[in-house]
Amino acid sequence: MKARDLVARPLITVGPRDFARHAEGLMDDFGLTMLPVVDEGVFLGVVTKAGCRRGDEDAPKVERVMSQPELTVGPDFDVETLFDAMTRYEAICVPVLDQRQVVGVVTRLDVLRALSHDDPHLRVDHAGHRA
Repeated sequence: MKARDLVARPLITVGPRDFARHAEGLMDDFGLTMLPVVDEGVFLGVVTKAGCRRGDEDAPKVERVMSQPELTVGPDFDVETLFDAMTRYEAICVPVLDQRQVVGVVTRLDVLRALSHDDPHLRVDHAGHRA
């Protein structure tokens, strides 16, 4: 299984000139902790809830509070290798990029679900019992 198979849909992004409070609102609405920042289809970085809250002005723009993620992966990145990388970097979510275009975002939970689905010892049925 590859990273592209795990990306969340719909892909929600913000632009660098959007207000940080708008980005934070989107994260609240969709239960996210990070959003990719995109300008004219090109990935620029990410904005996090914590980043939105540390703005140095009343209404900061995303470009003032965004950062570069420590980890990004390509769509063909193997899920087991992705799990190892996310563990090493202590990443909760990772942008998936094809060149400079955002394909999606993969969360740690997405990766754990995929790995447990492939491992019969870790499978859990819908009632929460080991299969």
